[in-house]
Amino acid sequence: MPDLESLQLRDLYQLGDMRALALSADGRWAAAVWRGFLKDADERYNSLFVVPTDGSAPAHRLSRSAAHESHPVFSRDGRFLACLASRPDELEVAEAKAAAKAGSDQAKAEKAGSSDSDDPPKPQIWAFDLVRGGEARQLTSWEEGVIDFALSPDATRLVFSARVPTTKEKTYLTALKKDGAPIVLTRTQHKMDGEGFLDPVQSHLFVLDLASRQVTQLTTGPASEYAPSWSDDGQEIAFLSNRTGDPDNNRRTDAWLIRPDGSHIRRLTLGDLEVRALSFSADGRQVALVVSLDPENSYCLSHLGVMALDSAQEVADFTHLGEGFATVGGIVRDEGGPDPIASGRVYPQPLGRTQMTILTAGLDRPIESAPHWGERGDLWALAGDRGQTRLVHVVDGRAELAFPADRMTSVSAFAHSHGVSVAVVDSTTGGPQMHRIDDASHSSCLWAPLASLLQTRRLGQARRFSFAATDGPQIEGFALFPPGHQPEASALPTVVMIHGGPMAYDEPGLAFDEQVILAHGYLVLKVNYRGSTSYGEEFCRSIQGDWGPREHADVMACVDAAISQGWADPGCLFVTGFSQGGIMTNWAVGHTDRFRAAVSEHGMWDYAAAFGTDDCHLWWQDDLGVPWQNEAGYRRLSPASAAAEIHTPLLITAGEHDWRCPLDQAELLYMTLRKRGVPTALVIYQDEHHAISKPKRAIDRVLRILRWFAAYGGQPVTDESAPGFPDPA
Repeated sequence: MPDLESLQLRDLYQLGDMRALALSADGRWAAAVWRGFLKDADERYNSLFVVPTDGSAPAHRLSRSAAHESHPVFSRDGRFLACLASRPDELEVAEAKAAAKAGSDQAKAEKAGSSDSDDPPKPQIWAFDLVRGGEARQLTSWEEGVIDFALSPDATRLVFSARVPTTKEKTYLTALKKDGAPIVLTRTQHKMDGEGFLDPVQSHLFVLDLASRQVTQLTTGPASEYAPSWSDDGQEIAFLSNRTGDPDNNRRTDAWLIRPDGSHIRRLTLGDLEVRALSFSADGRQVALVVSLDPENSYCLSHLGVMALDSAQEVADFTHLGEGFATVGGIVRDEGGPDPIASGRVYPQPLGRTQMTILTAGLDRPIESAPHWGERGDLWALAGDRGQTRLVHVVDGRAELAFPADRMTSVSAFAHSHGVSVAVVDSTTGGPQMHRIDDASHSSCLWAPLASLLQTRRLGQARRFSFAATDGPQIEGFALFPPGHQPEASALPTVVMIHGGPMAYDEPGLAFDEQVILAHGYLVLKVNYRGSTSYGEEFCRSIQGDWGPREHADVMACVDAAISQGWADPGCLFVTGFSQGGIMTNWAVGHTDRFRAAVSEHGMWDYAAAFGTDDCHLWWQDDLGVPWQNEAGYRRLSPASAAAEIHTPLLITAGEHDWRCPLDQAELLYMTLRKRGVPTALVIYQDEHHAISKPKRAIDRVLRILRWFAAYGGQPVTDESAPGFPDPA
């Protein structure tokens, strides 16, 4: 048998990930979205697959277009599978075909029904007939597209959320598109990464009768409604909405109820929470909610709770905003105060307090998925647990961590129905797989999309390890070793990869960039520094308003621990990170000279300059107040505060349209280093937002990291299986 090769750059086009898991009501079928890559088109695609949960047949692919299917939903009888998809409109395609048949110009006819036109199709609701087969049927043709939807229990209606521009707003949007009119901004949250500059158009709820195609608008007014769901008897629709009147300045998203005819609106939560997801119990008496108890505090862990529907409050006038609040807030007073952070926290003051039972208060772990009801009134959800995502099972009000018991696997999606539990399970060597869960320790694999590829590749192996931080707490990290390398064999050149967030965490899983770096003979270190979620709220909140020092100390303690184990070569260390990882890379090179070279990806440099140019003003405000009242605080925590101490060669990357960590942050850093004579280069990925979307750019990114490290004493780049983009010189 020939020797297996390591994962190659060209293998990206065979990789992917699984998401948006759904189960049929009888538990017999699972549906999932597989996100892969198209080499020739240099695009990503989403395709729907269905899998029998008894393992009797392989996964069946329903869609083969690059239509970006998402949000699969089974009808209760299991006959239909609905989803959101950005497909060419059925009517336009039919007209194009008719024109071609009538002898019109064939190219023009094909273009009229093509998704490659200048105006790509908006997401609409489509449905696959799982009994009769055939093409998907288009259910909506909404001009602005559909945001999200839910199918009624009897599958005769669906409720959806969609943008509804007023006549004046529609005129403005048309002028933007056709005439190049100026962008006019009137919102505090005036931009969002991946969306662009934000207009004032609101989103409202509609009910579509599938037989008559009649659409009934349920909500109107100067606020948005979204995330609808049906009660089991079809008599209630729950949804989310921030109706403070100033949603850009707070996160007070409440849960509401409305009848399918638009009547009898009631309020479930009272403005003291941020509701992130909810689910009706089968008996229609309760809802389970995932909430933040401290909405504007990003470090506060989300919890799972339940409340009775009969506690909902009647709403006399749904169009009246600010109801139920003593003050709405949002405006920072010029006079400030002795504490600039407290002065910046101008949030709504609700009059009431939501009566609900928090089920995970003693768990001290963040809930990271929508809740799923079991048949006994029990609840399931995903939670972060010490660098791993696991299932939480709530029985009789008591929450316990469940599947998986294996610490080197992690769950990314979950669904439960009719006594059947299915999850997407990821591991360093297996990649994303669909499993049917038997108990906390056992599961059976239903679908392993990457099995054939991974059987022909040697992969790096991961090991968990823990170490003490310099000032006390235990920190956990992962050491990833090159394929075939024995950890005790020899010390290796080492790449520290710092995760983003910071309120996130590294966990087991197959990562393309890590495996290609491992294939070049590096040890890769990942560390769940303080601020990472999944280790308890105190651990997470320890960096609130004080970014930098603790995280850096934990990263360096991880390096020292790996050196003491004999794994890492202390004379050949490199560091990189994306987003918050890029920020911490910038911080690291300003506070240590131990790294030969570094790559800062899509990070930040000067926090005061970021306020208003990124999309995170509420986060800054809660952590540090506003910069004109706390200039010293913003400066002290910015990596720019150590500009004169940077001597490490630094490659900087950025997305041209990144509004999470804006391009100008990378430019400020780049110019600082150029003026100081520090070896540097700035790579700007055109048309990209915060994350890299194009496959060829994802390959180019990894190649540039490898080449930068190789130029400063790292491993030679041996993989040219998929070339990146050229340099000017």
